[in-house]
Amino acid sequence: MPPETIFNAAHQTSAVDIWAIGVIMLSFLMKRHPIISLNNTSKVKNFTIANLIPLALIFGAKEIKMIAHEHGYGILMPEEFPKERLGWRTLITDKEVSDEAIDLLDQMLCLDADKRISPDEAVAHPYFDSVRAEYEESMTD
Repeated sequence: MPPETIFNAAHQTSAVDIWAIGVIMLSFLMKRHPIISLNNTSKVKNFTIANLIPLALIFGAKEIKMIAHEHGYGILMPEEFPKERLGWRTLITDKEVSDEAIDLLDQMLCLDADKRISPDEAVAHPYFDSVRAEYEESMTD
């Protein structure tokens, strides 16, 4: 879930859907689903906390605290949580994944919904250049 949904933002936009597509893309690039899973025996039952844990593990406690504060919440994080964000290349070990894919992923999974890539910008992203080129070539045949 994107931060704006976790923190019950009154106004949510298509940025929520871009986040969801980014999570799916991350899952494909990591070749893992779910990306992070709390097993069924987890003692974490609170819905909000259960959704914050994966975000904190990926983005770091510092960034999650900042985005929570922007939504009017204060959060205390366990000391064991990483303070700083993991790099996407830490999570995505496949060396074949392009820099364009990483850049698009980073823009889709921006914690700040107002700064997250828009649907139109995402479709125009260089990651899709080869798809556009192939389509244009097929139209000239």
